[in-house]
Amino acid sequence: MNIKAAVFDIDGTLVARGHSAPGNKTAAAIKELANSGVAIIIATGRARFTAQAVLGKAVKPDYFVAVNGAHVTDAAGTELWQFRMTPEEMYVLVDFCEDYDLPLEFIFDDGYYTYVEYPAVRRMKEKYTEILPYVKDGEDQVRHLESMPFGACAAMSEARMQQFMEKYGYLGLKAVSFAPGGYDISGPGINKKEGVARLLEKLGIRWEETAAFGDGENDAELLRAAGFAVAMENGAESAKREADVIAPCAQDDGAAEIIRRYLIK
Repeated sequence: MNIKAAVFDIDGTLVARGHSAPGNKTAAAIKELANSGVAIIIATGRARFTAQAVLGKAVKPDYFVAVNGAHVTDAAGTELWQFRMTPEEMYVLVDFCEDYDLPLEFIFDDGYYTYVEYPAVRRMKEKYTEILPYVKDGEDQVRHLESMPFGACAAMSEARMQQFMEKYGYLGLKAVSFAPGGYDISGPGINKKEGVARLLEKLGIRWEETAAFGDGENDAELLRAAGFAVAMENGAESAKREADVIAPCAQDDGAAEIIRRYLIK
């Protein structure tokens, strides 16, 4: 394989669920891959600032495709592409979540601002120490007057999400589950695959020259497009169906095993 770019999800792929950093073997393998000339791209539902916080000094990517493709930057934070929600998209989420007291936060340039049920969101994230400094009380609902958000996260049941989509499906919003009762919500046409596609075009790299690693529902489209697709064994079935190879779980440094077996010459 002539791989010129490698794209990695973070949670469940590089970092085991419940852990706060990549495994040492995984970090070392990515560093070796980067030293071989392969561009390292992080594609995550996280904002860039929390992605950098969890990766720390262990993994130094060249680019970030953050907020599920809505915000593309280089390693220094220089913006290459962005998509922001419209006021209508944002307001229908606020109205719906307020009606049912559902925790709702929006991802802005400088933090996760909770517009509905801030105490509940704070409690849910207490154990995620790398994220907590960025969790802001936004219940005054004014942050969007500076700039609109890249995306949203909401906590609700599957039935409640279905109700929301039935009511507001005409807007084309996309909700992807990242955990039981937790959803990333993106604008129309926004996903990891499209964000990576914009970056690859800028870099002059074809999909056939790209490897992708992921574990979640929001990775499935990306894995389908990649020339070499790797899903984690404990990942979503939708991701595993698109994979060329199934890797051991992140807790066992599965990404490192596949990198060394297939990508490092």
